[in-house]
Amino acid sequence: MNKKKITLTAATFLAALGCYSSADACTGFIIGKDLTTDGSTLYGRTEDLEPNHNKTFIIRAAKDHKKGDMWKDKANGFEYPLPDHSFKYTAVPDVTPERGVFDEAGFNEHGVSMSATVSASANSKILKKDPYIKNGLAESSMASVILPSVKTAKEGVQLIAKIVKEKGAAEGNIVTIADKDGVWYMEILSGHQYVAIKFPNDKFAVFPNTFYLGHVNFDDKENTIASADVKKIAKEAGTYKEVDGQFHIAQSYNPKMDDANRSRVYSGIKALNPDSKVTYKDKNFELLQSTTKKLTLEDAIKLQRNRFEGLDLKPLDQMELDGKGKPKSKEARKGYAYPISNPNVMEAHIFQLKHDIPAEMGGGVMWLSIGSPRNAPYLPYLGNISQTYKAYHENSTKYNKDSWYWTVSHINDMVAANPKKFGTQVIDEMKKLEKTWMTEQDTTNQEVTKLMTSDPKAAQEKADKDL
Repeated sequence: MNKKKITLTAATFLAALGCYSSADACTGFIIGKDLTTDGSTLYGRTEDLEPNHNKTFIIRAAKDHKKGDMWKDKANGFEYPLPDHSFKYTAVPDVTPERGVFDEAGFNEHGVSMSATVSASANSKILKKDPYIKNGLAESSMASVILPSVKTAKEGVQLIAKIVKEKGAAEGNIVTIADKDGVWYMEILSGHQYVAIKFPNDKFAVFPNTFYLGHVNFDDKENTIASADVKKIAKEAGTYKEVDGQFHIAQSYNPKMDDANRSRVYSGIKALNPDSKVTYKDKNFELLQSTTKKLTLEDAIKLQRNRFEGLDLKPLDQMELDGKGKPKSKEARKGYAYPISNPNVMEAHIFQLKHDIPAEMGGGVMWLSIGSPRNAPYLPYLGNISQTYKAYHENSTKYNKDSWYWTVSHINDMVAANPKKFGTQVIDEMKKLEKTWMTEQDTTNQEVTKLMTSDPKAAQEKADKDL
């Protein structure tokens, strides 16, 4: 797709509307390649914090550094040595670096992709034994430190593990990192404890803000990376739990699951596998899920737009529209719950990793929805692009007509507040455009891949031209 199409799309929606118009709750997912119709691996996340929080999409250029140069996180004081040479990577940062950069998601030039992070927290007993470190590694630094420094996903996990061991973690987080060899899923559990696994190709997972790892084979050094004391800390804290005679990480490290996490993991699993036996009342949900259904990119997008379709629940943000006022007591909220697609979503991204796309092109496509995907489109970008559309660069913290984020966010606000007036006309139009772009992107992938073998510069220019 080209810039003209994007510009016309925004203008069309604004004309149709006739005017312009918090909670930390990210939801991640992974779908293994054995479960997809085309053999691609799908993974990604909704980034949730608050409404009216601008996100941009930029390229971080490759750069050489002098000895002693440091990465410095203005949000919490974390510092870490920069590599001699930082690799180029794409990023989806905030616009207030003094509060943290939050590069969040992207491809680097070696085909490593990353989504960082889904926030989580260990229970209070664990944190008394291994507390988070104030100036340790946080989400605000994660992608900025890892993506420019590694050539494989496993190297990325190993570098995070090294940093957490040496400097500690400022918070609990779930990180997903991938390359042509597959996806790694990592839980940073407490100040110095972590476990990562190579995600199975025949499973899927949905993971909002709590830990989900159950039994892990710590002896499988090829597919598991873990801190030495992960069991010991749980035993010392008095929270160590076994299920079927084996150490269970999530049940040992988690606090009690709250309703917002339960509603999202439950609805997410049911969205990808309607035949799943999970229920809304389950106390715990396992990370690794199975299905006989073959899934698609459209299923992944539908997951990130999920608002309890087909379930006996309604979104909390619909209470006022139903004449029931704002959510208050648990009893007053009966029948309503917190959905994956909620008013706090600032952007959502899906990595579609394909075996026939070279690592130099990212190994796949990032489908990016800046603003809430409830009423904003997903646009595709290869990993070898060298520029992004100028409307993604506007860094205003208030409405700006030249900003992609503010344009689509105000469209979403208008549609969400006036469901009777707009119905599904906006999202229906988005879906039509996305279907067209998916077909066009398949053609672009083939053309750029072919060019890559003979003329890498021309391949990059082609990827840029089709932005």
